[in-house]
Amino acid sequence: MIRSVEHADGDVILPEGELGKGFCVLESGAIEVVKGDKVLSTIDAKGSVFGELSEILGIKRDVTIRAKGETVVRHVEENLEVIVMKNPKVAVKLIRTLGRRLNRMNEIAFGAMPAEPEATGGGESQQVKLLVVDDKPAIIQQLQDALAKNEWAVSGAAGEAEALAQCQSSTFNCILISMALPDDSAVTLRRKLKTTNNVMNTPVVGMIITGDEDAQSRAIEAGFAECITKPFDLIKTEAALYQVMNLDSSERYFDVQEDYLYFRLPNEFTNFIVNDIKENMESRIKNTINEGIMKIIIDTTSLEEMDEAAVEVVGDLAEALEKLPMEVAVIAEGEDGDMWNNLDGAEDWGICEDISECKEYFDRDPEEDEE
Repeated sequence: MIRSVEHADGDVILPEGELGKGFCVLESGAIEVVKGDKVLSTIDAKGSVFGELSEILGIKRDVTIRAKGETVVRHVEENLEVIVMKNPKVAVKLIRTLGRRLNRMNEIAFGAMPAEPEATGGGESQQVKLLVVDDKPAIIQQLQDALAKNEWAVSGAAGEAEALAQCQSSTFNCILISMALPDDSAVTLRRKLKTTNNVMNTPVVGMIITGDEDAQSRAIEAGFAECITKPFDLIKTEAALYQVMNLDSSERYFDVQEDYLYFRLPNEFTNFIVNDIKENMESRIKNTINEGIMKIIIDTTSLEEMDEAAVEVVGDLAEALEKLPMEVAVIAEGEDGDMWNNLDGAEDWGICEDISECKEYFDRDPEEDEE
């Protein structure tokens, strides 16, 4: 069973002494890890996994997890073995989560950082935050513009000193560094970030000029998590960032709103996007059903043109939904709207002009359609 729960400030999400099942995912807000009267740590990064150790180790929880402010948590209450068999990506996410915790405990043991990390203030934004280090302002601006649609906060730094100053006062989900910085300062900066408390575990991505194999080799040797190329292929850049930050890429297309799953087709399709949507489609449908939501709105208005890839993706969705008791409405413009009903399994889908009309379609009396 998967359910999203809203918690008020101070609500106990997972109590100490309980034998856990499954795990939880932080959707918004923040949580505190508490032992007695002492707050051990605060977690506020959207998508953070917690509460899985109890089942993995077969022991009762030795801390309490409680909400800090208004918080929404997704509870995945299934046996972990079953979960990872259904979705291997969950296993990868859990492994990475446990690896980061082990690394942090090693650092604490060796005195590299304080046992109690500085908590994020309750009023601070829960946005994904990126730092772009490049001495070319146009590059920083390009990424700020390109990633704005994800509501990610992108800060810029012109060089090593400015980047270190920002990292000493703030935390980031990912840091991008140009390998073309003068005096090989990209490698120097990467080395210094490894000992900067706020970002020592933050993934660092190298930005290299297409075809610069030497820069890529230096980045790999210096411990960069990934490399992206300039000029940017924005689709590949975005995909790489989702991967290194261990974020759910399906959020770019699927979003639960009110009492329906909203599926927005991208304005263009590449092989990566087609495969990304297909890989996440089944799990998103299952999660939606588990949450008791039985309506889907497919928004095609972003499509620049009706191409085979779009038809293929929607056709696969129609096939997946054909035997499920779900209502589907499509937002489509122009004369091509009715063509979606020609897909196998989509004959009864509602074709609408906007979300309001979709809601009216869902609220209709099905018996009137039969008449």
